[in-house]
Amino acid sequence: MGGNHTQIEFVLLGITDRPYAQTPLFVLFLLIYIVTLVGNVGIILLVQVSPSLHTPMYFFLTHFAFIDICYSTVISPRMLADLLSEDKTISFTACMMQFLMFAFFATLECHLLAMMAYDRHVAICHPLLYVTIISSRVCWQLVASSYLFAFLSAIICTWCIYGGSFCGPNRIDHFFCDIVPVLKLVCSDTHSSEVVIFAFITINVVGTSVITVFSYISVLFTVLRMCSAQSRARAFHTCASHLMSVALLYGSAFFMYLQPPSNHKSLDKVASIFYAVLNPVLNPFIYSLRNKEVKEALVKCGRRFFNHHLVMGGNHTQSKFILLGITNSPYAQTPLFVLFLLIYIVTLVENVGIIILMRVAPSLHTPMYFFLTHFAFTEVCYSTVVSPRMLADLLSEDKTISFTACMMQFLTFIFFGSAECHLLAMMAYDRHVAICHPLLYVTTISSRVCWQLVTSSYLFAFLTAVICTWCMFGGPFCGPKHIDHFFCDIVPVLKLICPNTYSSEMVIFAFITINVVGTSVVILLSYISILRTMLRMCSTQSRARAFHTCASHLMAVSLFFGTAFFMYLQPPASHRSLDKVASIFYSMVTPMLNPFIYSLRNREVKGALVKCGRRLLSRWQHKRVVSSRTRSSS
Repeated sequence: MGGNHTQIEFVLLGITDRPYAQTPLFVLFLLIYIVTLVGNVGIILLVQVSPSLHTPMYFFLTHFAFIDICYSTVISPRMLADLLSEDKTISFTACMMQFLMFAFFATLECHLLAMMAYDRHVAICHPLLYVTIISSRVCWQLVASSYLFAFLSAIICTWCIYGGSFCGPNRIDHFFCDIVPVLKLVCSDTHSSEVVIFAFITINVVGTSVITVFSYISVLFTVLRMCSAQSRARAFHTCASHLMSVALLYGSAFFMYLQPPSNHKSLDKVASIFYAVLNPVLNPFIYSLRNKEVKEALVKCGRRFFNHHLVMGGNHTQSKFILLGITNSPYAQTPLFVLFLLIYIVTLVENVGIIILMRVAPSLHTPMYFFLTHFAFTEVCYSTVVSPRMLADLLSEDKTISFTACMMQFLTFIFFGSAECHLLAMMAYDRHVAICHPLLYVTTISSRVCWQLVTSSYLFAFLTAVICTWCMFGGPFCGPKHIDHFFCDIVPVLKLICPNTYSSEMVIFAFITINVVGTSVVILLSYISILRTMLRMCSTQSRARAFHTCASHLMAVSLFFGTAFFMYLQPPASHRSLDKVASIFYSMVTPMLNPFIYSLRNREVKGALVKCGRRLLSRWQHKRVVSSRTRSSS
C-alpha cells in the first residue's frame, strides 16, 4: 500500500466545517470551475481557428490553457463533492494519484511560463533571429522536455511523501492531498523527504522564475534603448498579460512552498485556493482582456460568426438546406409516416407516463427513479427534436430547412443526447453504490448529491452542444445544399462545409469520445464492481435480486451506446446509407423501447403501476357507487 501497512484511507477536513458556509462555497466554486473550463477551452479553440495566433507564443499558450484545465480538474471536482458530502474519506491510492497529477501539472505550468518569457525575450531582443531560434521544432522540443521533467519531478516527490509509513492520525487538514498537510501524517523521519522535495520545488519554482527574471531584465534593457515611445508601448503590451500570470502563480507558490514547514498556518488554504482554483479561471481573462492580438482575434471570430453565420446562415450564397429524408419513394412515404407517427405518440405517452408514475408512487421516490424521471424527460425532448420535422417532410414536397433551424436542431439534439449519456452513467453508479456499498447508500446518494449530479450533467451537455455546434456551423457552406439525412446530424452536414473540416472533426470527435466513451467507461467500471460483489454473495436469491435491479438499465445502455458507437465512433469514410437505419434506431426506436424495458423488466415499476391502476379503478368504482346511490335516493 505504498509503504503504509496500517493506514489505507484519509479524511480531508476541507475548506470549512461550518454547514451554513458549505452550500454557498459549493455554488461559488462550481461557477469558478465551469468558467475555468469554458475560458480555457475557448482559448484553445480561438488559437486553433485564428491564423494570426499561429505563432510560438500562442502555441505555448494553448498548452498553458490545457494544463490549467487539467490542473483545476485534479482538485475542483473532489473539493466540490466534499463540500456537500458527509463522507470525506479518500483512499490512499486516490490521494497519492491526486498529488502526483497535481505536482505534474503544477511543474509543467512553471516551465511553460519560463518558455513564454524566453519567447518574449527573443521576440523583443532578437527579432531578426526569432523565426530561426523559436522554430516549430524547437517549440515541440521545449514542450516535450518540460513534460518529461515534470513527470520525473512528480514521481520523485510522490515517492518521497507516500513512501513513508502512515500509522498515526488520518485527518488531512486541507481540501486536497497537498505536500505539507500529508507530510505531517508520516510517522517516520521526514527530514530527507523534505530536503528532496524542497530541492525539486526550488529547481522548478526558483529555477524557472530565474529564467523569467533574466528574460525580462534583458527585455527591459532592450525597451529602454528604444527611441520610439510607440515601440516601447508595443513591447510592454506584448509582455503585460504574461507578467500578470507570472505574478499570480509565483506569488502564491513562493508563499506556499518556500517557507519553513513550521510557518504553515491556516492562511495556506487561502493561498492554495488562489493558485489551484482562482489562477486557472483568471488566466483566460488576462490573455483576452490584456492582449491586443487575442482581443482582435476574438472580435474577428465573433463578427464572422454573428454576421456571416447567424444572419446569413454562415454563407453569403447558402441560407437554407434541403433534407433528403429517409426515402424518396412516394409509395413508401405514407406508410412510413403512419409508422413513425405511432412510434412518436407511443414514445410521448410512455415517457410522460413514467414521469407521472414516479411522481405519484411513493415507493419510487428513490435516487434511481429520480434519475429515471430525468432520463424519460430527455427521451421526450430527444425524440421531439427529430420526429416532428421528419414526419412533416415525409408528406411535404417542400423539404427545405433554414440555416438557423438546422443549427438549433443540431444544438438541442447534441444537448439531450449528451445528457442522456451522463444520466445512464449516473444510474450505473447508483446501482454500484446500492449493491456494493448498501450501508453507505443513503449518505452517498443523497437528494442533494442527485441534484448536483443532474445539474452538472446538464451543464456539461450544454457546453458540449455549444462547442460542437460552433465547430459545425462556424464554416462557410458554399457547396451543395442537400443534406442526405432526415435531420441535421454531424456527418451529413460536415460534408457540405467548403474548407478543410479536419480541425472541426477532431474537436467534435474529442467531445463525443468524452461523452460516449467516458460515460461508457464509468458504466463498465460500475458493473465490473457489481459483478465482483455478486460473485462474493453466498445466497442465490441475493444474486438474482441484484441482477434484476440492473437488468433494465443494462438493456437501455446496450441499446443506446450500441447505436451511438456504430454511428459516431467510426471513421468518416465508413459512413454509408446504413447510418440512417442506426439514426432511426437511436433517435426514435430507443426512446420508445426504454419505458417498456423499465416497466416490463422492473418489479418495482410493475408493482407501482399495478397499485396505481388499482387505486384509479377503486376510485372510479367508488364514484359510480356514490352516483348510483345519489340517483336512487333522488
